[in-house]
Amino acid sequence: MFQKSVLWTALLAVGAVFSACDKDDDPNTEAIMPDGKIFHVALAVGSGSSSQTYVQNVSELETGSISFNGFGFEVPSTRTARIYASQDGRFLYNLDYGGGRVFKYAVKGGQQYEMVEETNVQHAVGTTHPRWTKVNEQHALLHHIATEHGYDENDAYTHTSVKAHLVSVELEGMGMTGNEVLPLPQSEEDLAYNQYIFRIDAPVVSGSKAYYGLAKRRYNPETGEDETAAYSRVETLVVDYPQMSNPSFISTQVDGARGATNGYRTPVAHADELGDIYQALSVPDASYDCFILRIKEGAYDESYAFNLSEVLGKQVTTNGWFYAGNGIGYVPVADLEAGALADPVWSLVRVDLYGQTAVELNVPEGLWLQQYQYSVVEDGKFYMALAPVGQQGYVYVFDVDSDSPDAFTQGAAIQTGADAYYIGIF
Repeated sequence: MFQKSVLWTALLAVGAVFSACDKDDDPNTEAIMPDGKIFHVALAVGSGSSSQTYVQNVSELETGSISFNGFGFEVPSTRTARIYASQDGRFLYNLDYGGGRVFKYAVKGGQQYEMVEETNVQHAVGTTHPRWTKVNEQHALLHHIATEHGYDENDAYTHTSVKAHLVSVELEGMGMTGNEVLPLPQSEEDLAYNQYIFRIDAPVVSGSKAYYGLAKRRYNPETGEDETAAYSRVETLVVDYPQMSNPSFISTQVDGARGATNGYRTPVAHADELGDIYQALSVPDASYDCFILRIKEGAYDESYAFNLSEVLGKQVTTNGWFYAGNGIGYVPVADLEAGALADPVWSLVRVDLYGQTAVELNVPEGLWLQQYQYSVVEDGKFYMALAPVGQQGYVYVFDVDSDSPDAFTQGAAIQTGADAYYIGIF
C-alpha cells in the first residue's frame, strides 16, 4: 500500500490510541444520544487487508474536533468493516467481511453502540467474503461470484463457469430473502480470451431492475494464474428486482469507454431524481480514460459519455463517487501520471453530470482515498473527512451549489496517524 516505510511505524503512535479508553482524556466521551441528525465518523487502522475499524457518533461536523485517541467503538470485522447507516443515523449496519456475519447496532451516543441484530450470511451467499450495498432504507443486497475452471477429457482448459449468488437482507430484522444462484452467460469474446467475471458489486436499484457493476480477470492455463483483463467495452449485470432473477447484460463502447464498473469500497453508481443511473469507470492504468456513463431506460445511453480524464487534462481513475443531488457529484480521483491507486496521489473533483463539467477542488495534497467508503449530504452541504497521510485533517464542508474550486470550509478538526486513515462519514 502507500508509503510502507512510514506506515507500520505509525502503529507505535496509533497502538496507544486504542490500547485503552480513558474517558477523562477525550472531549468526545459522553454517551448522550444526540438530538436530530446523527453522523458516524469511521477510522481504519492499518492500510493492509486486515485493518481495524473504529467509529463514533456525533451531531456536529462543522465545529470542534474529532479524535479517536483512547476513544471509539471497534466494529467487529475479520477484515476492514463495511459500514452503512440508516438515514437518520440511529442505526449502524456492519458486514463482517471475512467472517460472514451482518450486525445491526442501535446508537446510544458517543462511542456507545448496542448490537440489536446479528445474522450469519455465509450459507446463504456461499462465502464468508461477500460484498454488500444498502440500496434503500429497507434492504441491502449481498452478492458473491463463484467460479470454476473447466477442462476437457484431455485435461485441457476450456472455460471458466461463473455463478452469481444474490441475497437481499431486510434491515428491519436482518432476515434474508431473494436467495438466488444464477449461472451467468459468457460472451464469445470472453471465452476466446479466457476472460471471466470474478466480482460484482455496487448495485443500484431503478424501477424493477437491479444493476450490478462487474470486474473481469483473464485466466492463463499455462501458469494456472489469473492476469489483468483486457477490457474492450463497459458492461453491467442486470437482474429483476426484487425477485433477483433473469440475469442479462447491457454493454457499450461509447467514445471508446472501457473498464470495470464494480468500484471498490466507494459507491460507483447512483440514480438521479429521474431514475437515470450514472456510473463511473475504474480503469487499470493510464492507457484507459476514466468515464462517467449513463444508463437510461435499462440500457447505456449512447449519446452520453463524460470523459473525466479529458476534461481534467490528465489520466485519472476512481474507485467510486458520491451523489449530492440535482446532477452534482463529488469524485475522488487518483492521478495515474503521478502514481498508482495505492499511493497518496488522490484529489477530489466536483462534477456537473448534466453539463459534463468537472472542477478539481483545492483540497490538500497527499491524500489517500483508495478505501474511502462513504460521505453524506445534508442541507445543501457535502461533508467529507480528509487528512493527508500522517497529518491532521478536517471535515471539509462543500457548498454543493458552487462550482468554485474553493467552495468549501474546514469544519471539525480530525486527528490521525501515518497508518490510520478516515474511511467515511455515515
